[in-house]
Amino acid sequence: MPTDSDALNYPYIRIRNADWLKRTLLIFPHVARMTPTINAPADDPEITEFCYTEGRRGPLLRPVDLWTGHVRRAQQELIRDLDTFFNSSHDRLLRRFQKHNAETRDRGQTANNRTVWERRLSDHPSFQIHRYKLFEGLVEYLRRRDLAWEPSASFSDGPEYLEMNPRLGEAIMATLATACAESEGLQVVTEFPELHGQLIGTPRDSILKACLSDSRSAGRTSGQVVAEFLVYRRCNVDALTADRIAALKSERDALAEFRTKIENLASTLPPTIQNKKVLEVRLNDLMNDIFHQWQSEQANLSSYARRLFGEGVLTEPEKLVQKIVENAVRPENLVASAAGAAVVGGAHLGSLTLAPATGAAAGFVVAVVFRALRTWGETMRTARESPFRYLTTLQNEGVTFSLTR
Repeated sequence: MPTDSDALNYPYIRIRNADWLKRTLLIFPHVARMTPTINAPADDPEITEFCYTEGRRGPLLRPVDLWTGHVRRAQQELIRDLDTFFNSSHDRLLRRFQKHNAETRDRGQTANNRTVWERRLSDHPSFQIHRYKLFEGLVEYLRRRDLAWEPSASFSDGPEYLEMNPRLGEAIMATLATACAESEGLQVVTEFPELHGQLIGTPRDSILKACLSDSRSAGRTSGQVVAEFLVYRRCNVDALTADRIAALKSERDALAEFRTKIENLASTLPPTIQNKKVLEVRLNDLMNDIFHQWQSEQANLSSYARRLFGEGVLTEPEKLVQKIVENAVRPENLVASAAGAAVVGGAHLGSLTLAPATGAAAGFVVAVVFRALRTWGETMRTARESPFRYLTTLQNEGVTFSLTR
């Protein structure tokens, strides 16, 4: 069974899109993020409510602890590895990543009119990190070797940010994120998979080489990839609120079994598909199979209920049982009694009791009721135990799905 882990947002503090956060919270109980304790940037109003809505283990959106011994040691190891890497190349790589070799361009007045996200997603060749995400020894090392500097005012994400070469910045942030994930048992996720998704899952001791030598991994087909494809590409979460998402905390078992099913289905795909178009086709085919199985289960349940009970009685247990009996025998074989509740096989039949009929008539009524209740119970048990029942839960909370692509 997949572990009950929270997500860690990488690499940014702020979250750009509330729908992305909602979707992530459909497959993780909480989202953690690398938030500094000093001068952290403010959230947009639609994000703030998730910081104060309680999930299973605290707020739905929470900070990760950046100051554990493990996270600090990971940054100390990064300093050592940077020195080793640069020294082995006789400082050629070091010079490539220093400030005086940073690409410069006209940063005119238009930069001031851009939002933080427009600047981050532009083709400006830099990477900015809030200095209080990092422990002071790493900041001092980067500044001393001219690997980090103050960004220009027109392109700065804020007064506490440092600028650096994007490859080095990615290596530092990926190392920090992986260390935080290791420290708290988190799964690293990103709102920007095209920009920052290729390093996710890379072992921490391989991140620096992957970044500085531009050796990236991609195209994995794990259960996590399948789950993310489902929620980010095939779910509409417009009707979801923080409170509705928090209500899903009672569905822990349903989510775990759904994730297990997803893992099993992902194992039917090749472990790596580098061609993005092929990967998308295979993932869409898998989504369609999942939705087909889920819809078939729903159709079987609904069809049996309508056939046995008629329309409009599923929310009224007494009517439901009455329909069973009415469909089993003619009216003269039954009487309505308000005096007590019959029990058939341990099941209360509300205010409906069997008439004091004798012989074959009574036996026939009891047999039909037993058979109908047993069949209905088996149908309901199948629905309750289905690994796809989490999709039904999401649907009940207002999530809609794109069933064909």
